[in-house]
Formats: sequence, structure tokens, C-alpha cells
Amino acid sequence: MILNKESYRFSGHDTFHCKEQWLLKGFQLVENKGFVFLRTEDAISSLGVGKNMVRSIQHWLRAFNLVDEKGSLTGFSRLLFSNKGFDPYLENDASLWLLQYHICENDYASIYKLIFCDYFSDKALYEFSEYQISRFVNSRLRLNEQKEIAQKTLEADYKVFTRTYLSQTKNYKTVEDDFNVPLASLNLIEDTGRKNDKDQNVYRINKGSHNIPIEVIAYCLLDKFSEEVAVSFDLISRTIGSYLCVSNDWLDYLLNQLATEFKEFVYKNDAGVRQIQIKNKSKNNLKVKILEKYYD
Repeated sequence: MILNKESYRFSGHDTFHCKEQWLLKGFQLVENKGFVFLRTEDAISSLGVGKNMVRSIQHWLRAFNLVDEKGSLTGFSRLLFSNKGFDPYLENDASLWLLQYHICENDYASIYKLIFCDYFSDKALYEFSEYQISRFVNSRLRLNEQKEIAQKTLEADYKVFTRTYLSQTKNYKTVEDDFNVPLASLNLIEDTGRKNDKDQNVYRINKGSHNIPIEVIAYCLLDKFSEEVAVSFDLISRTIGSYLCVSNDWLDYLLNQLATEFKEFVYKNDAGVRQIQIKNKSKNNLKVKILEKYYD
């Protein structure tokens, strides 16, 4: 079987996980000087970091959908990080949920969507290790008729992925570094404390009832399904539900709450077939208005 010819992408982060202040600094640099990352020396001078970190910041701006393929700031990045943005310092957890959605949906750093969405699509147990993910990624590449990636590249991607959500054992060298791991506070992944037969840590996806604002769910639906008037529960569960690590029971609750709160959404359950209907033609304007109301 051949998959839908997705172009999986790995590396680019230069082994650095994303640090909280990098996103705002990178946004401000592009806003003030254009995509200066193409002029490495200018970026080094402006950001005050080395060449490898400059490349990493460029990678994370793209991965979190803050710049597009041409290096231009996206509408999402302006909503969050501009001078009048909703939350440039990422003080509200809603902003972190939005970033989590975009890093999976954008699929620029493919390992995020592969783990949160694809790997667990047919599994009842939400645990994983480096060996399991490595085998899964390479099987996907073969099915998609893509060349397998170098083991060192995949090892680096996996390490950066886990560091995105987990703090290291605390010592004087890591306290400041851990403080700068923005998505860790979402508690999406935990270390089980066990190791597999290859002496690798076993991690668990915390699939459950996360405290996600209804407005974030509305934004994700309007962004992902911008051309749809009705979306099945199963499709939402496989995509947004997987990105945000919510159980089906909690997703059902969130969609019910959404339909109660906003007249533009209708949640139906006819003969066991669940779907959300979106009663608005201008979905881009609506998602902005909903976030404006939330952050106001």
C-alpha cells in the first residue's frame, strides 16, 4: 500500500529543542528586517546566538507555522506575537495549545505528527520508545517510497521531540534550560520510569481530559476544516483530537460545549453518527474573532 505521498521532513533543528524566547525573538527579527536568516551574519548579530542556533530558530519558526515557505510572517504569528498580539510572551496556556496544534498540522517537523497522530492510530496502549518510533518511521518511509533516513538523524529528531515536552533531571545546569521548554507545561508526555529491552526510556502519551479552552477547539476546527460545512467526529478525533491528546469521551464533551457556547457550531449525533456543522462562510474571520474574545 502506498500512502498519500506525504513528504516527510526530518532534522533542521541542529539538535536544539525550541526555547520559549526564540519564537518571539525570531518573529520580531523577521517583522523588523525581513527574512534575515538568509543573511546568516546579520541574524547572528541581531539574535546574539551562534550560527547553529540561528538555523534552529529558523527551523522552529517554520515548524510552528510562524513563517511560511517564503519566509513571510503568517497570519497566526501576527495574531500571537505582534505588538498588539494576543500573547507574545506565551503566558496563557491557550497559546501553547495553539502552538501544539500548528506544529502537528503544519507537518514541517514530521516527527510530531507521526508520533501524536499516526503511530497511535491503531494502538490501544499509548506508550512508545525510541526503537518503536524508529521502526515505525522507516516503515512509513518505505510505504511512501521515500529513502530511509540516517539513524543518527532520526535519533536527533527523537531526542529533540522528547525534550520539547519533558524536562531533564534537575541540576544547576538544566534548571534554566527546562524553564525554557514552553510545551512541557501541557503535560502531554510523561516518562513511565521503565526501560525496554534495549535500555531505552519508555514514554507515555497522556491521552485524556486536558483543560483546553473551547475557543482553541473552535480555532483548530475553523483552521483545519476551512472548506468544510460538516466534519465527522471520527475525522476530528484522528486529527485535532490526536494533536491535542484528548480522549474521545473528552472530545465529545468539548464539542458539545462548543456548540452550546457558539451558535456558529452545531453538534449532531444522529443514529450514532456524530458530526460538527459549521454555520459560517467566513471561517478565517470567525476564528480571529473567537480568539479576540477569548484573549480580551
